[in-house]
Amino acid sequence: MIDDDRYARAVLRHTEHVLELFVGERLINKIFARVFQSHAMGRLVIAHFDWKAGVGPRPTVASLQAQTGSGRTLAAFIGIAKVARLLSVEPDPTDRRQKFLVPGPRVVEGLRTWLRHHLELAHAIGIMPAECANRLVEDNAYFERFVRASIIVIDGVAEAGKRFTQWQWFEDHECGQRIAYALLRAHYQACLAARTPVDEALDLAISGAAVANMLGLSKSHVRNVLNGAEARGALSHDESRRTMRLTSEFLSEARDQFVNVLTLMARTHAKAELESGRSPASPSEQVGTRGMTSAPAIGNAASYR
Repeated sequence: MIDDDRYARAVLRHTEHVLELFVGERLINKIFARVFQSHAMGRLVIAHFDWKAGVGPRPTVASLQAQTGSGRTLAAFIGIAKVARLLSVEPDPTDRRQKFLVPGPRVVEGLRTWLRHHLELAHAIGIMPAECANRLVEDNAYFERFVRASIIVIDGVAEAGKRFTQWQWFEDHECGQRIAYALLRAHYQACLAARTPVDEALDLAISGAAVANMLGLSKSHVRNVLNGAEARGALSHDESRRTMRLTSEFLSEARDQFVNVLTLMARTHAKAELESGRSPASPSEQVGTRGMTSAPAIGNAASYR
């Protein structure tokens, strides 16, 4: 079992990191409004590095569509990402009708920053060695192996959505994950200040309107997401509907989901080490996650600066 205080501080650090990123990067907030876009970009980078390693074809729109099962949504996302210069297109020299997708430097370095942040969190809760996060920056070969192995995370997060249904409700909506993070940040700020159990419901010092203003979303959209979350038992309001609380059930599920993602990161590290011929320890097997079974996003949103 992971220590409650360490867990609460890790989640608070994570939510502050994500919210600071997307509040300051409104365009990126819009481009990566749903987990789908982050995962699609993650699959693109994985395919690109597989191709560089000589173990797969170069990524194309058609190959990503085959992986994601999406057509128009993916094509629209690729178009916007091209305009934002997050990726570029190169023609196949042997077939001008074929176009290859190339992740831009902002995507690659943003992904490196995002992964490093997650490995620091995994170390903070005791499931990964301290040196892994720095290796992503200092050892580019390790970084590329880690990215190629991180399909474990993308596929695992997609599978986990079937178990974490209340969390999935947020992820299914535009910026829904960030809405959930805003509520979790308020909860753990109150929890640590009052020194209460991490899964105990507390009044949140934040409103739906404040969340909407912070994330640049309409108040009606945030209200709809929160109303749906309440109907699913993730949160509750007082009689005046002025104060919210996250339910113990949702806090418990969010905890399992968070640890699950970091455990998937640990397994990704183990796979990257095996490919290099090293024999890593298996830190993920040492983690108690309250009945969690093994299962993304490449981090759930991408830190594409």
